[in-house]
Order: sequence, then structure tokens, then C-alpha cells
Amino acid sequence: MSGVRKGFRMIIALVAILALVGLTIGCAKSEESTATTAAAPAAKKAEKVVFHMNHYMPAVHPLQVNIFEPFAKEVFEKTDGRVEIVIHAGNALAAPGDTYDAVVSGVAGMGFVLPAYTPGRFPMTQILEYPFMFTSSLQGNLTAKEMIPMLREHEYTDTHLIWAGGTDLGHILLKPEIDSLDDLTGLKLRSPGPIYNDVIKELGGVEVSLPVSDLYDAMDRGIVDGSFMTPSALISFRLMEVTNQIVDLNLYMTPLIWFANQDLWNKISAEDQATINAIAEGLAEKIGRQYDREAIEAMEAAHAENKVITELSDAELKQFHQTVDPLVKGWIAEIEAAGKPGQELYDLAVEAAKRHKQ
Repeated sequence: MSGVRKGFRMIIALVAILALVGLTIGCAKSEESTATTAAAPAAKKAEKVVFHMNHYMPAVHPLQVNIFEPFAKEVFEKTDGRVEIVIHAGNALAAPGDTYDAVVSGVAGMGFVLPAYTPGRFPMTQILEYPFMFTSSLQGNLTAKEMIPMLREHEYTDTHLIWAGGTDLGHILLKPEIDSLDDLTGLKLRSPGPIYNDVIKELGGVEVSLPVSDLYDAMDRGIVDGSFMTPSALISFRLMEVTNQIVDLNLYMTPLIWFANQDLWNKISAEDQATINAIAEGLAEKIGRQYDREAIEAMEAAHAENKVITELSDAELKQFHQTVDPLVKGWIAEIEAAGKPGQELYDLAVEAAKRHKQ
């Protein structure tokens, strides 16, 4: 009997020992699990990307106030702060001619500039400024929007092209007054880019290349007699003060480009890239309408200030076309000679311009 009891006690003791071991192992696993959980890294937070954007316009320019700032605000809000655009006006980060390279190298994260400030580098984009392509900035910008895929493929391969478009339509702004096109002979005229170097030469003028930000001083001091220039600049760059005559031509649209550093762009998630591209979809209409409003306001102001506003006669307009129209084939041939589809892009632009004519 005592042997039975002794055996029973041994069984109970063994059960107790096994239970204790089980409890110890369970606690150890629990502690290990807790430690592992604590040591595990938290879910990776999306990296914030900041673009420092350089442009050549004054901080009060209508594009800064009505386009750049709202764009930056919308991007920040719709990406929940993951993408921020800090705007630097007035060439704060780089001179106009250096802006594109500054973005490529990362000195600036974004740039907005005239491609004409780097002559010969973006010949396909310059199709937008061929003479008499458009009758309004809205038409020109909607046309440019359709050109962007080809421009990205063939011309902007080292940056991300956000937008390409242009200004209101260019006239001739003059300090001295003229009576006819023949009076342009010998005048020093600021050219908006390589295309108009050729046009000015054909008209007998002397082409001068300088940024629009330097034009007021150049006209004021007589370094140039005038400029192929958009009427909006009469107000936004104060050219009304140094302009006495406006030859109303609606001749061309000055191309503009907005682009981002490729490495920074690649740091943005695919979802946020899509968000920014969707916001950029509306830029063509917004910028086109903005410039058309500015042009109307500027010409009204010019009338109010009694500036001499001249329109070419039918005979002079015909003479102008006979002078500049043959140049187009040569410009396209130069693009083709560089191995780029100049004729294809030009044909696309002409067809799009017809559809978007206001």
C-alpha cells in the first residue's frame, strides 16, 4: 500500500515538474516574441522629396502668383506633404542660360525657362515659335500639350519634362517709331531665340541675344532699339516705360519649359508621380488663358497710354510672309539632319493647331 502511495506521489511530482517546464518554455517564447516584435523595424515611411524650383521671372509675375504657387500648393496637399516645391524667383539659383544644366546636375530641383536661352539644344521645342503658327496662346498651349510625348522621347531625356507650352503671341516693341517694315533695316532688335535671329536678318535688322530680364535696361540705355516680344511683357517686365510703338503682328509664341531633376523625380512613388502628372494636365489651358488675358490687358493699357500701335497693311503682311515662310523648311531640315523627327513633329503641331484654333 505504501508502495502504491509512493508511486502515486512520484506521478504527481512528475506532472508538476512537466507543468512547470511547460510554463517556463511558454514564458520564454512569449518574451522572445515580444523582444522580436520590439526589435522589428517600423514600417518604412515614404521619403519626403523637396524640389527647389528656379525661374527667371520676378516674384510678382502673374505666372508665379497664379500658376506656380497654386501648383506647388496642390502638389503638397494631394501628396500629403510627401512632395514639396520651394519656388525661387528672379534667377535666384541659376542664370537663365544655366537653369537647365543646374537642374540636370541637381543644383536646382526644378526649372522653368525659355529653351531659347540654350541655343541649339532644343530645336524640336522651337517648332512652337515658327511664324504664324497660332492665333492665341490657348491654341498654342493646347497644341504643345500634344507634342509633349515626342519631346520627352527625343529632347528631354535627362530630365522629367513636366510641361511645355508658351507665352502670348509676339509683336515688335520699339523705342524709335517706324513707318514701314523697311524702316527696320539697321535697327538693333532683341531676338527671343535662334529662329528670330534668322527672321531679323531677313528683315534687315541686327539681332541681339539677351534674356528678357535684361531687356528693360537694354532698351532704356539704347543697347537695343526694340525687341520681338510679347505684349504681356509690357506690364510684367515694365517694358511699357521704354516702348513707344507696337507693331501688332501675332507673329509667334515663345516656347517655355518646366522640368524636374530626374533623380529627384525617381524618388517619388509611382502613385505620387501620377498625381503630379494629373495636376500638370491642366496647365496648358490655365497658362494659355492666363497669357491671353495678360495680352488683352497689356494692349488696353498701351492704348490708354497713347502708344503708337501699328498693324501691317495687306501688302506688308504678304511681304512679311514671303520673307519668313521659306525659312521653315530650312529649320525642319536642320532638325532632321540631327537625326530627330522634325517633320513628323511639325506636321503633328500643324494638325493640332487647326483643331485647337479658337
